[in-house]
Amino acid sequence: MKHHLSLIAFLPLISFTLLFPFRLNAGNNPARLPVMGTIERLLGAKAAAFECHLMNKKNGHDVFEVETSGGKVILRGSSQPAIGYALHYYLTRYCKCQYSHVGENISLPEPLPVLPEKIRKESPYEYRYFYNYCTYNYAKAFWNWEQWEKEIDWLVLHGINMPLAIVGTEAVWQNTLIQFGLDTDAIGKFIPGPAYTAWWLMGNLEGWGGPVSQAWINQQVSLQKKITGRMRQLGMTPVFQGFYGMVPDTLRKLFPDNKIYDGGLWAGDEEGFRRPAFLDPADPLFAEMASVYYRELENLYGKTTFYGGDPFHEGGNTEGIDITASARKIQQAMLKANPEATWALQGWWDNPTDALLAGVDKNHTLVLDLYAEGNPQWERRKGFGGIPWVWCSLLNFGGKVGIYSRLDKLASEPARALQSPYGSNLKGIGMMMEGDKTNPVNFELTFDAAWTDKAIPLQSWINDFVTARYGAENSALQEAWQIISQTALNCPKAQEGTSESIFCARGDTGVNKAWRWGFINIYYPPEKLEQALKLLLSCSGDFSGKDTYRYDVADVTRQVISNYAYHVYKEMMAAYAEANSMAFNEKSTLFLQLMNDQDRLLSTRKEFLLGLWIEAARKNATSENERDLFELNARTLITVWGNEGVARKLHEYANREWAGMVGGLYRSRWLAYIGVLNDRLHGIEAPLPDYYSMEAAWTRDRSSYPLQPTGDPVKIAGELYSKYLNQ
Repeated sequence: MKHHLSLIAFLPLISFTLLFPFRLNAGNNPARLPVMGTIERLLGAKAAAFECHLMNKKNGHDVFEVETSGGKVILRGSSQPAIGYALHYYLTRYCKCQYSHVGENISLPEPLPVLPEKIRKESPYEYRYFYNYCTYNYAKAFWNWEQWEKEIDWLVLHGINMPLAIVGTEAVWQNTLIQFGLDTDAIGKFIPGPAYTAWWLMGNLEGWGGPVSQAWINQQVSLQKKITGRMRQLGMTPVFQGFYGMVPDTLRKLFPDNKIYDGGLWAGDEEGFRRPAFLDPADPLFAEMASVYYRELENLYGKTTFYGGDPFHEGGNTEGIDITASARKIQQAMLKANPEATWALQGWWDNPTDALLAGVDKNHTLVLDLYAEGNPQWERRKGFGGIPWVWCSLLNFGGKVGIYSRLDKLASEPARALQSPYGSNLKGIGMMMEGDKTNPVNFELTFDAAWTDKAIPLQSWINDFVTARYGAENSALQEAWQIISQTALNCPKAQEGTSESIFCARGDTGVNKAWRWGFINIYYPPEKLEQALKLLLSCSGDFSGKDTYRYDVADVTRQVISNYAYHVYKEMMAAYAEANSMAFNEKSTLFLQLMNDQDRLLSTRKEFLLGLWIEAARKNATSENERDLFELNARTLITVWGNEGVARKLHEYANREWAGMVGGLYRSRWLAYIGVLNDRLHGIEAPLPDYYSMEAAWTRDRSSYPLQPTGDPVKIAGELYSKYLNQ
């Protein structure tokens, strides 16, 4: 069998960093560790007050120490992520600081606090994992290096040592497929647009949102080299995408004599996305293609010890395929390319199946139990039969906005799992959220839990969290957060992420969800959250200048307004059912007014601006045509998700309670629906609006949205509280 063996000319040279990663050992401490760069970027001139040193691990686990000596803060750790967490520990516990994805409070006290004695902690876990495949699209589809540099600093500060890193996988596939006779057009139909790489790599779709340009593929290569280079410098081991048999569907025609199976459909019976094909690992072509794939991956980004890739994730055609034998062959190809490799499998639904796990080498496999706070597999599957595993929380689905958690589970379940009969093969804690720009409390608690083998006392932990978040102890703020932690952040059942806002749903009678399997249930007394908001606002005189406080006030107010709007919606529908035109007009007017005010509130914070999402998409592109294509990607993902057939199942899965969405598309939909009901109240037969047509038109619109926040979130929150709640 002959293949085109020439490598494409654009292949960048392997960087020195990838060939010779920064190696550290406790016996030969360099004068300066790369983690000092993180400290300098975070603390500026005050970084000079800190020293970093490496120390030995204990029983294969990370340890850290913090002490003050000679006017310096001494940070020791058995790895650079351990040193990063040592800094985090000192900043949050003693300096009353916090560095989060949503709000920063990093004003150090002067002088720095002196510790009465050395602090030493050991993690009972080997791994601290981070990212879901979907995070790379719902949160980071259009990120640049400046954003990634800050993100990687956040990772090391939270002690993370095992991040998923899948940027730039397009070039790996391109370099591989060109050697098996696929032309540029065929490859272009395989690689998706920048908002859909997660579902491509998970074998759910191909080509949707593309084609992308060669310039963009090259751009992503450069970005991934910076990302993985910095991760390695800081002592993290990136998780790359492995080869598990997913191949372009066109390969079935190109190699008709090989066992390449139709992958079937995803997210729709007849109108869903066509999955990529599946190359039977027992076929000789599999080993040949896997060898090329891993060689091209290493040529671009170097080796790692972790590779992801889940055959038959969320279904797929398995007819005629021996799952156990396939798993064995997939892993053998991985180990041939890298004898130190570990296959990192997502524990989602029934994936990985018992049949698949029966074929793997336990010593080179790791299962990420990604929804352990809601639907843990580890217990019902008896610790995955002795295979090493990681306790992960999911929490956020689709990048939706909403105050949500299961804090009690985050605080107690890792320790319970560790002490269970299956704790001996529990190797780590992780987060596999689909969006990460919400609920900072979840991140802080999860990675604090990574440094203890006991349940965390939640009430006292919340008080410490509040003090660090706002920079001072305050009883009213602590009382507010105790309420929030016991209501919105304490969902009593395993629902898939936050309860949705009524604003984000299509108008209809009896609306109780925004997407097909969603929910708009308020599982706590709404007046409790209103009480928490009142307490937060009572502290505005002392804290209104704090970025963290300003975000939290905006977010809690947003949640309170959403809750109230659902109540108003139900009153509006009751008036309609009673054919009470006057009451219907009153309630529908109030509902639309709430949408306007919510949009005004959301406009005060960059985290809630639609304009920044669209602008990032356009800036990520490499030509004018591509800018329009990427904007279409960005708009489609957060509305109809895909084509019309897919939209029947997935529209609003990634809804966004953002400025520009609430006052724009969402308000237009509700206005159209209210108009229909008004017609019906006056005896005019009127059908429901054609929502898909409205949404599809919106995805093609190129209107611009503000890129800068406007207004004071604390002032506007106070106005809205007085207007709607203080009556």
